[in-house]
Amino acid sequence: MRKYEKGSAASLLVIGIIFLALVILALFGYSLSKETAKKKAIEKDIAALQAQEENIKKENMALSERISYLSSKDYQEIQAKDKLNLQSPGENVVIIAPRNSGQSGVSQAMKNETVGESASEPNFKKWLAYLFKS
Repeated sequence: MRKYEKGSAASLLVIGIIFLALVILALFGYSLSKETAKKKAIEKDIAALQAQEENIKKENMALSERISYLSSKDYQEIQAKDKLNLQSPGENVVIIAPRNSGQSGVSQAMKNETVGESASEPNFKKWLAYLFKS
């Protein structure tokens, strides 16, 4: 009977060692899965930061181009002409006035002449001329 007890004690020891090995293996697996999840999260953050870096580089390039254009001689000359009404030496500025709809330049000039002549007349004479003209 003692042989049976020795075998059962040895089998209990083997089962205990196997159980302990499985527990240790489960702990290592859990630790490994946590580390893998952390690694994936860090890689995702790195990819997002790299995309943000690219966007910032593009924005900086656009701003640098805008700054170089705004500080250029051509832009300053355009702004001086538009906002300050300046002109370059030897340059002649021509202003073309828009036409009024339905009136020609000649009839407008004639109208201005008649208004200038009648401005010296008294007001009652203007009324009499207006009323009895038709």
